[in-house]
Formats: sequence, C-alpha cells, structure tokens
Amino acid sequence: MTYIKPFEELCFYDDFMFGVVMQDKEICCEALECMLGFKIDHVEYSEPQKTVAPLYTAHAIRLDVYVKDSNRIYDVEIQNKDEQNIGRRTRYYQGMMDVDSLLKGEDYSELKESIVIFLCRFDPFKKGIPCYTIKRSCIEDSSVFLDDAATVQIFNCTAYDKIENKNLKAFIKFVQTNTAESDFTRRIDDMVETQKQIEELKKVYLSWSLHDSDMRREGKKEQAVESAKKLLAMNVLTREQIAQAVELPLETIEELALQ
Repeated sequence: MTYIKPFEELCFYDDFMFGVVMQDKEICCEALECMLGFKIDHVEYSEPQKTVAPLYTAHAIRLDVYVKDSNRIYDVEIQNKDEQNIGRRTRYYQGMMDVDSLLKGEDYSELKESIVIFLCRFDPFKKGIPCYTIKRSCIEDSSVFLDDAATVQIFNCTAYDKIENKNLKAFIKFVQTNTAESDFTRRIDDMVETQKQIEELKKVYLSWSLHDSDMRREGKKEQAVESAKKLLAMNVLTREQIAQAVELPLETIEELALQ
C-alpha cells in the first residue's frame, strides 16, 4: 500500500502544498525574484484555476508551478527524491512549455525566454554547488553559445550555507529544512499553516494523492507487461518463472503468450 503523508504534516516542500502556496501571486513573484535575481513585473498563471490544486498544462502533464510574465515563461519544480532523471525531465518540461506556446499561435521567433527551475533537496551532481545554471554551449569551443533563450537552474538546497545572498539563503534553507528565518519564509510558513485549516483542501489533497498513486501503479504495470513480452519472446524461462520475475499473475502471462 502506498504511503500518503497526512495532510496536517505537509510542509512547503511537499509537492501538493508547494503548488498550492505558489498560486499566491505575491509569494510566487517574490520567490522567483529571489531565485533569479531580477525583478518580475507580474505573474500570470497558464490557465484559470478551477480548483485549489497544483497547476496542470493543457496536455495533462503536471507541472508544480507553471507561470509567465511579459517576457518569460517559468516552470518551478520541487524535487524531494533523486530519481536520477533530472536531465531528461528538464528537456521534456522545456519542450512541453514551447509546444504549449506554439499551439496558441506563436511563431518560433515569438517564443518567450523559458526558465526551468528545479529545487532539489539533494545534490543531483554531487559537486556541492548551491545552484547549477545550465545553458547550451559548443563542445569544441565553450565560448560559442546556442541562443535558444532556454535556461535551466537547478538548486542544490543542501548547500544553502554556501549562498551569499541573505534572502536567497533563507529561502533555500527553508525549502531544505522547513526552518523559517526571514520575513518572507515566515509568510510562506504562515500560509502553509492557514491552508492546512481548510477542510475542502484536505479532500482535494487526498483525491490528488490517490490519483497520483494510481498513475504510478499503472506505470509500473505497463513496464512489467513490456518486460514479460520480451521474456516470452526469448523463450528461455517458463511462464511461471516469468510471472514471478515481473510480479504479474500467471493468468496475465498466459494471455500475453497468446497475443
């Protein structure tokens, strides 16, 4: 059975609560300015909010926070576990952001600058750097950059002590430790506690968690089916052995063998 963290114990760094709190335009704008180091004129969400829940794109790809301003589009992701796929995930999210813009009628030349931010509560590259800023450059000559107006910023929140900017350090430390030590992080902490008093939001969270759990189980089942098909094609193991190896019922393996 999949563990679901009690609603009353949620912190800012939990996916659901992160998405809820960052729907506050003032907090979202201030968080982006803190992380990026420049002023943002306003924050505009990608689509109208029909329920209080983390944002979704029009293509059923869940993004933690997907917003834009006059010049840029932003995706902010909170990462609590190192699933070792961060490179491909940033590539996929950035691609989906571009597709979303183009489907709304924009030409390539009109694509806004896109910034994908990952707040990782671990060091994804094991280099101890507080923030890894990734842009595309030429292997043969690192001074040659591809001007694709796309940036990825990956924060290693475990290294918050190495950050010199006082406000950014307090924010990243809050993400990592849930310890509020600045006016801004205390405001976020207060909002988290306020949200936890909303009974309707608790119901949304439980529904969201169960749906998320079902999707993960479905994904694992699809992987098991594909593995079973490959093992059947190899014709080395018995069907009973395949069922045990991929953790599927023998009846399912028998059905796959007849296809």
